[in-house]
Amino acid sequence: MSAIAHLLNDKRIKIYGSDISFNKQIDNLIKSEILTFSKDGNKKFVDRCDAVIYSSAIPNDNKDLIYAKKINKKIFSRAEILGELSSAYKTISIAGAHGKTTSTGLVYNVLKQNYHPTLHIGGVLKDINSNVVIGNDNIFVTEACEFKDNFLSLKSNIAVILNIKPEHLDYFKTLENEINSYQKFASNTCKDGFLILNNDDDNCKNIKCSHAKIVTFAIKNNADIKAENIIEYVEGKYKFDCIYKNKNLGQIYLSCYGKHNIYNALVAILIGLIFEIEFEKIKNGIETFKGIERRFEIIKQNKYSMIIHDYAHHPDEIDANINLCRELKKEKLIVIFQPHTFTRTHDLYNQFISSLSRADEVWLLPIYPAREKAIKGVSSYNLKKDLKNIGVDAKYFKNFLQCKQEIIKLSHTNTVFLILGAGDIVELAYQFYKS
Repeated sequence: MSAIAHLLNDKRIKIYGSDISFNKQIDNLIKSEILTFSKDGNKKFVDRCDAVIYSSAIPNDNKDLIYAKKINKKIFSRAEILGELSSAYKTISIAGAHGKTTSTGLVYNVLKQNYHPTLHIGGVLKDINSNVVIGNDNIFVTEACEFKDNFLSLKSNIAVILNIKPEHLDYFKTLENEINSYQKFASNTCKDGFLILNNDDDNCKNIKCSHAKIVTFAIKNNADIKAENIIEYVEGKYKFDCIYKNKNLGQIYLSCYGKHNIYNALVAILIGLIFEIEFEKIKNGIETFKGIERRFEIIKQNKYSMIIHDYAHHPDEIDANINLCRELKKEKLIVIFQPHTFTRTHDLYNQFISSLSRADEVWLLPIYPAREKAIKGVSSYNLKKDLKNIGVDAKYFKNFLQCKQEIIKLSHTNTVFLILGAGDIVELAYQFYKS
């Protein structure tokens, strides 16, 4: 939403806003005199405005939304406005259960070697310390969120599907329904546009679009672009040969941690090639990428321990982070996890148990509800009990302070503390920047 505010401000639109919490993005908007802000909503704002825009995180019983409907204000979802704003550009939309934000950042970093694109991203890009760039070329790069079919508001010149995994089942109900939504997203690709698919992902393989050119990427299977001769060149970072249409274009050294980021890099390379950027410039865009806040972000380290934070809130993402931490070769890995939403915890409960059980210790914090109300019997405390029942050393903390004190107590042991979650657990992680 903060990125949307910047894009609307560029159109000289005056913006009022509210949120249940205050963060760096809101502070920047206020200091830049873009936003007039109220923490808990404000009827006066609704009275003054011509239209109300709301995000998918806003529940139907939000008092400002109810009031706006009552007085017949024009009301738009964030997705509708994003679709409208992007329609004036050549749009590159990047979708998938995992990797959207990093891929979007990498694509922007490659394209800016030759162009000045507009960027809308769901995280803070460290290169620019922002989640938005107002460009002066006719290119719009956006992260495409599948929740509540938000991405169906986008008509893409280049559409990317990184992977399709069971996610947001509170909305989709079944994986089949989710795959059908991705098919609709793919079908929204412009005539003679490009649809980029992961050929290693079984759920991507059946996605079709008869009026677009389908281009594939992979590590294991055949594809238009592949990574071969993959080597870990330092702990947690990889290099690979980039093979495009059976030709070795050259070697890429990933600047961000994790083998899974090879997939994200392949997408960025493909889009660079579609825009006819020289490979050496594409390589520079990939290798100078500084990453995204809250994506395997090393918060603090001493000669003994490391504190790392990641936005991971799905079992697959937890697995990827644990795999990466094992490559750092510390004696112990403690995963500190704040589950995100009751429905996700309920729907993927056994997968969470399986993923978390791979840590040496698991410390759990109360579920971050986001837009939801509690579900009876679904809690972090129950997760702790079930982990202990299968022999995992698990603990439950009622608040961040208790957890922080335990981290400090063990900070002189040979340990990685991996702080995971998409909620306000970032506040716990970032306390260690200052300590």
